Amino acid sequence: MGTVVFTGKGDHPGPDHHPNQEAAMGHAVMTHVPTRATTNYNNLPTFVQEVFDDYMEQADNARTNDDYRKVMAFAAFTIAVPLPAGGEIALCACPNCWNCGRIFDANDPDAHPFGQSTGYNLGRIQCPDCTDAHRATDEQ
Repeated sequence: MGTVVFTGKGDHPGPDHHPNQEAAMGHAVMTHVPTRATTNYNNLPTFVQEVFDDYMEQADNARTNDDYRKVMAFAAFTIAVPLPAGGEIALCACPNCWNCGRIFDANDPDAHPFGQSTGYNLGRIQCPDCTDAHRATDEQ
């Protein structure tokens, strides 16, 4: 890390060299903490909501997995949220609160899929917060 300057007199460093120069420079140890990339749909500008809605509709009606994955990536990019490892995001479909608006990882283990979505690619999923507060039933 540091530069050791020898004076030419034996094998000793120069008088300005600190014996623990590398240690004195300091090092930070960072650990990776997984974060949940979410945003609130209601806080997005109207034009961003419209583009996001269009991409989610395309994902819902995509005929191939490749098309589905592409529009999911576009939807995430549109709202400036990193695409989760599972490649899917969802807008909370909670039937128990009005307009939750949370956009989240569709494969979040704390989210709750419910009801039927026959004929479509996107399922009905409650975000983790709504699941904790008022879990939906399949009848809703």
